[in-house]
Amino acid sequence: MIAYYDTGVLLKLYTTEPESERVQKFVQKRGEKLRVTDLHVAECYSALRLKVFRQECGTEQASAAVSLIKEDLKNGILLPVELNWSEAWDQCRSMADRFASVTGARTLDTLHVAAARVLEADQFVTSDQRQILLARQVGLAVLDPTAAA
Repeated sequence: MIAYYDTGVLLKLYTTEPESERVQKFVQKRGEKLRVTDLHVAECYSALRLKVFRQECGTEQASAAVSLIKEDLKNGILLPVELNWSEAWDQCRSMADRFASVTGARTLDTLHVAAARVLEADQFVTSDQRQILLARQVGLAVLDPTAAA
């Protein structure tokens, strides 16, 4: 099984958010390396700095989280994977055309689902309702680590 984790889920591993503990337990139980693309890393860095901007955390906290991500990449906890971006964007456009009016999925939501398909993931791990709807529309099994067990 290949699982694709959405950035929102990954962030809960590096920040304290309402569902962080549940996500951490989910990831620990599965015991798998988390495959990440350049999109994941860029989104994580941006989201952490936006938390500073919105005064949800301090600069030191955000920097510490970025350092942890870099360390996990270096140590193989996060496994960088190459993605055929041209193919991902093609699928993103196609899915947006077919499903955006039904699911409400935004561009980055759709790009993540497209990336999962290009990487031949069997499971899409997210708690984002738009992504859940879209992933199911295109035949991916969806796991929500924040859902009550």
